[in-house]
Amino acid sequence: MKTLDFRVADLPYRISFDNEDIDYQWYLPSHGRFWQKEPSDAPILNLEVGEGRVADSHEGLETVGNFPSGDSSYDVFRRPEGGFWIRIVDLQGTPVCVFTTSARFDECRATLLGNSEQQRFGLQNCVMVCFAFSAAHHGALMMHSSVPLHAGRGYLCQGKSGTGKSTHSSLWLKHIPDCELLNDDNPAVRLMPDGEARVYGTPWSGKTPCYKQKWAPIGGFLRLHQAPRNAIRQLSALEAFASILSSCSTMIWDEPSYNAICQTISGICRTVKAYDLECLPDQAAAELSHATMCGCK
Repeated sequence: MKTLDFRVADLPYRISFDNEDIDYQWYLPSHGRFWQKEPSDAPILNLEVGEGRVADSHEGLETVGNFPSGDSSYDVFRRPEGGFWIRIVDLQGTPVCVFTTSARFDECRATLLGNSEQQRFGLQNCVMVCFAFSAAHHGALMMHSSVPLHAGRGYLCQGKSGTGKSTHSSLWLKHIPDCELLNDDNPAVRLMPDGEARVYGTPWSGKTPCYKQKWAPIGGFLRLHQAPRNAIRQLSALEAFASILSSCSTMIWDEPSYNAICQTISGICRTVKAYDLECLPDQAAAELSHATMCGCK
């Protein structure tokens, strides 16, 4: 068995392959910066991957539902002993991975399906899901947002698909001095024991290859809406909670992880401001959001 340790958001996790000769760098090309030479004593997740580890059958299991997610979908079934049986299906309708989880997603097993490209796609999605929901029990959230860094802080651009999260980040990079992109789609947000809210780079960043082993305190959350003008306002605590929650990877049907996620968001809302921005895709929008969130206005 080939065992590899990784660390994302300062949370260690382990992936073990039955095939000792597997080229993990090909299967997990964005994980290189997150590999840990020294194994962790207490990984939050152990994922075992191998042929025949999980049967491609959900007979006798309770149906939870089918959940589309961008370039894939997930068939989810509840196991009587706790946890879930999940099948990942690509956009062509081909199953690419089946995996089982424990109740807290700390012990998972997976079998990859299809050809090598399909298996790689399946493994990358499996690892992301398993990490997201094991990390939920450790004060961490996986969020759909684009994150520019400025003056040592990270600013999370949120919004529905197509609203311009990446565009707004790119406007910061172009027009605000000393900015860099931390992640363009799936950063990790973590509430630390001392109450500080941090945003981390991860091995997952959508269509933009931005995989940085780096973190920053969160400067603010920004929900975007396309509009014929530029206007910004601070959200109330309740609005901020709803806005952040809507951008998180959640399973409302899994009460323990959902409650953990809600508790983390509540803690974050006590220390970090959130805003709503009606905007055009222009320089003025970037300058307005930057000036407001960075206290320069």
